[in-house]
Amino acid sequence: MPRIRILLLILVGALVFGTATWLGLRAWRSGEPPLAISGFYLSEPRPLPEFTLTHHSGRPFTPGDLHGHWSFIYFGYTFCPDACPLTLTVLNEVQRKLAQQDADGDNAYLLISVDPKRDTPARLKEYTGFFNPRFQGATGDPRELDRLARQLGVVYMFPDGQEGDSYLVDHSATLLLINPRGELQAVFTPPQDPEALVRDFLLIRQRYQEYHG
Repeated sequence: MPRIRILLLILVGALVFGTATWLGLRAWRSGEPPLAISGFYLSEPRPLPEFTLTHHSGRPFTPGDLHGHWSFIYFGYTFCPDACPLTLTVLNEVQRKLAQQDADGDNAYLLISVDPKRDTPARLKEYTGFFNPRFQGATGDPRELDRLARQLGVVYMFPDGQEGDSYLVDHSATLLLINPRGELQAVFTPPQDPEALVRDFLLIRQRYQEYHG
């Protein structure tokens, strides 16, 4: 990966960290106790913009699909050789452990592909289903993907002079947690550990229930 791309990914991670820290300080000053998790908890959740993507079933996927349940979201692509399959393997463990604790419910686990040129809905369905039948995929128009990614602090970059269908996409590897109101509630940076993610999710869910019922 070129040096400039590495620096940009690091910068974006720092911005996410800074935002989460600032929100945590605001919560502390307002009387809400900080939440000790391995990721970054946003005490003032970040609303998502309006968007329309395509679900792996072929139907539209909109913010309404993120309401009423917790959602784990990862931005990547199916041709990714390392970070994406690793993260989905971790998410599979998270889903399994939550189910064992009767804490999975109607949680959603979503891969949003930043590579709509190659990742058709059919391919996304097959790819996500390989890791877990509960997993879902979505992609869409590059402009919609860019806007949503920016709002969530996600960055990705295609290679310069891209030709053909054999290319890699540099992308951040954060795992995002969306609350039942469809807002960004927490950010988990790599490396992600299934045990820690399960523990953190349960803490976040409990905090959310205390404040929102």
